[in-house]
Amino acid sequence: MTNLRVGVLWRGDAGATRPAEDRGLGPLFDAFAKLPVDVVPIPFSDGRVEEVRNQLSRVDGVLVWVNPIQDGADRRNVDELLREAAAAGIWVSAHPDVIRKMGTKEVLFHTRHLGWGSDTFLYHSADELAERLADRLATRGRLVVKQGRGNGGNGVWSIELVEPVAAVSLHSPVRVREARAKEPTSERITLGEFVERCRAYFSWSDVLVDQEYQRRLADGLVRCYFSHDELVGFCHQWPKGLLDADPASPPNEDRRVSEMQGPDAPGLESLRRRCEAEWVPEMARLFTLDARELPVIWDADFLFGTRGDDGDGPSSGYVLCEINVSAVWPFPPMASATIARNTVGRIGESMRARGGRRPMNS
Repeated sequence: MTNLRVGVLWRGDAGATRPAEDRGLGPLFDAFAKLPVDVVPIPFSDGRVEEVRNQLSRVDGVLVWVNPIQDGADRRNVDELLREAAAAGIWVSAHPDVIRKMGTKEVLFHTRHLGWGSDTFLYHSADELAERLADRLATRGRLVVKQGRGNGGNGVWSIELVEPVAAVSLHSPVRVREARAKEPTSERITLGEFVERCRAYFSWSDVLVDQEYQRRLADGLVRCYFSHDELVGFCHQWPKGLLDADPASPPNEDRRVSEMQGPDAPGLESLRRRCEAEWVPEMARLFTLDARELPVIWDADFLFGTRGDDGDGPSSGYVLCEINVSAVWPFPPMASATIARNTVGRIGESMRARGGRRPMNS
């Protein structure tokens, strides 16, 4: 029996066999080595579209790790190639259409009524942002504004009124903080200046969303990793960029270490149950996605909500911060066997359903 050919695609230099930086793919390659699979490395760049198209035409399925924005480049070219590949019967995870449904910040608005939701608003243009953001700030005081497609905190800002005013306008002073900042820092500008700063985001990400600021951000967030609809691991992280500066804490001091954990991590049983039994199935139904259409590896970040007593540690509520689909790495190494097994299963199903593959561009 001929081995399945599984492509691994990332943004990298021609001829590379692995990503230049350690992205935690080693355990996944080890898991594939135990299966009837030949792994085909496919480093991608916007200057090698035809070469990558040819490589894709020779695989049975492809796993993709390409950020929405990286080194000044976006995903337009790679998304076009992946749609072509999928149309030819090549299994793709994550498919760009699936990313569009669940892997952008729009998911915060469209799922705001689910148990993980929060007060969120969606903007389709800079003019709409200028018209509506003032009212949102007037009633809420502080918001987090996020461009629709981004990564690494790019285009994510905390914005708050410098002081309460009777009427908020584009001339009102606001304090902004960028999520990409390594340490808590802020800048004082007018609301109108902030809107103009955000105008460029619409050209690539189409929309912006705002979300109510979570007061327990200093408690960190819990990243939940999934393969399809199965939770396969956790990681507790402590982002700093949107925090208020704490003069009592020495700069650059952080005694908290992010550690990958398996799906049975103590203290997170309730979160796992809610994700698998309620929130993920509800999201899939909302976006008309079968469980097996969900990416073979994706994650959801949850902030801590209201304190309470439900046997789940320091929080009785979790608030969705974002869903990551485009380039989920590193991920818990203990999840690698499940990811590899699901990949082989989905490729086999795709090939049987189509009776083989059609040549790309046929």
